[in-house]
Amino acid sequence: MKILVIGGSRFIGPRLLDILIKNKHDITVFNKGSIRTRYEKKVRFVKGDRRKEFPFRERFDAVIDTCAYRGEDTAAAINQIECDFFLHIGTVAVYQKSEIFPLTEHSPIGTWPLWGEYNKGKIECEHILKTSGISYAILRPVYILGPKNYIDRERFIYAKLAKKETVVLPGNGQSLIQFVHVDDVARSLALIAEKKGEGAYNCVSDEAVTLKGLVELMAEISGQKARIAFDAAKDGVGFNEREFPFANETMVCSNEKIKKALNMHFMNLREWLKIDYENYYKFQVLKSK
Repeated sequence: MKILVIGGSRFIGPRLLDILIKNKHDITVFNKGSIRTRYEKKVRFVKGDRRKEFPFRERFDAVIDTCAYRGEDTAAAINQIECDFFLHIGTVAVYQKSEIFPLTEHSPIGTWPLWGEYNKGKIECEHILKTSGISYAILRPVYILGPKNYIDRERFIYAKLAKKETVVLPGNGQSLIQFVHVDDVARSLALIAEKKGEGAYNCVSDEAVTLKGLVELMAEISGQKARIAFDAAKDGVGFNEREFPFANETMVCSNEKIKKALNMHFMNLREWLKIDYENYYKFQVLKSK
């Protein structure tokens, strides 16, 4: 397949490219080149700014857009690039705030105050696709974790534990949240693109965990004692990402659709957290001491 990847230089992208290369696709990568400009010889890199112009005249079998955050981003891509299939990396943050779980791909789309402008922009992207008349899919991941995460999530918690500092959780720390490993996100994208599986798909590991349970699990994995306190003032939308990377607001999503439709399997949360700690985050924490 002739595949264009928009973005693809930071976290998910390199893993996705590895899979596409292994599967012998003809790959073009388009981004600003501010993070990297060198790719494997089998990958064609085109430097440019999506906010200005897409310079392509050829047609692609599939386009995978990893970095559209506003409706105008998606509109420009589908209007300027010819393709048979368009795959947008979305988010579960497009769902309307709910007290009924799990959220499925049929759950209402709408406002969820916790996610603010991110929620609004991603809803715009989906609306553009739904009204475009093109063949498309949307992958909706939950919180994405894994080695080389550019958002300070795992390293933040492991560093607190290693320094024997108290981890202050927002609210009562009992809200249930979910994660997905970056490798599973990349595998999901490749599967959808190759099979041209239309529609929306949640992308989430099988397990849900409380904030308190997450810290205790990471303490167990790293051989540390969990020192935990709670801040009622930082509950829900009041949370501060610099004090703890996840809000105390329950969000549980179903992954049944992608598992049944595409035979996708997700790694076990405990297992991949342990592997990532031993192979990566242990050394990142040592560097930060």
